[in-house]
Amino acid sequence: MKKNWRKYGLILVALLGLSELILRLGFGFCNAPLYIEDPDFEYVFVPNQYRFRFRNVVKTNEFSMRSEPINPTDTTVVLLIGDSVINGGNPTSHEELASTLLEKQFTEHYHQPVRVLNVSAGSWGPDNAFAFLKKNGFFGADVIGLVTSSHDAYDNMSHHKLVGENPNYPNKQYKVALYEFWHRYIYTLFIYHYIEAPLKEWLAPATQHAPNDVIHKFGTTFNTGYQQLADTTKAMGIPFLMYLHPELPEIAQNRYDSQGEEILAFARKNHIPVIDELKLHPPKDLFRNPDFDSIHYNAKGQAFMAKHLYPVLKQYLDAYFAQHARSHRP
Repeated sequence: MKKNWRKYGLILVALLGLSELILRLGFGFCNAPLYIEDPDFEYVFVPNQYRFRFRNVVKTNEFSMRSEPINPTDTTVVLLIGDSVINGGNPTSHEELASTLLEKQFTEHYHQPVRVLNVSAGSWGPDNAFAFLKKNGFFGADVIGLVTSSHDAYDNMSHHKLVGENPNYPNKQYKVALYEFWHRYIYTLFIYHYIEAPLKEWLAPATQHAPNDVIHKFGTTFNTGYQQLADTTKAMGIPFLMYLHPELPEIAQNRYDSQGEEILAFARKNHIPVIDELKLHPPKDLFRNPDFDSIHYNAKGQAFMAKHLYPVLKQYLDAYFAQHARSHRP
């Protein structure tokens, strides 16, 4: 009997060890991209990371962008700014990002380096992005594109503590992959979210405070980042455009909600060119998980976004190179 228990114990240990290795080496557990807090724009990826997560590569440069390092010889720069739609997160590998695709296409077309820098973070609003640029500079941008969606209209910074509190914004690695799998993807996503938190709220509704996983408080003020970006780029002489990305319910109804319409009205009032993605009729298979995620693109969706950003950005780059060539004539 003791031999059998010992045998079963060894088998269990071997299975646990194998599972630990598979989670670590095959799926990148204990290797999540980490975040840091910032007093000006709330949070951003830790700079200079290289992570293998869910079989995808997540890289950040010295400015926490999902881009290759900045080079002093970078003379032609496109800034793509926004939230998780262009950031991609863990499910999108570096080479699949719209910004990476555009950088490669423009560099090949112009036969010289053209940087397309990805300035973004999950759940950032335009005010986050502007605060980041105000603090770090505009990187010599020749054109700036803001990728935005209807929900950004009133999504203002709240500076609630997220980093290290919300499991989607970790500031340190788990030490055991099996525990990370249990705690982050079983307990947090299902047991806490659907059972424990609702039960606590039901038992003590009057004393409950806003949970730590609340990202922003939606107020009544139109996000200040839109006007800040419009005014600053105009003052600096940098072409500025917006790419309005619809969610699946908006695509199904073939119209934006009231917040999306406000964004379009703001763009018209401020004479800002808009790539209206709703008019491009993006199919459902571009989305990462249409049954549960109505906004984020998969790799095919990132390529779709790059395809439609390319000709508009190219117009500005053509003008830049034409002016640059004239200024260097003898």
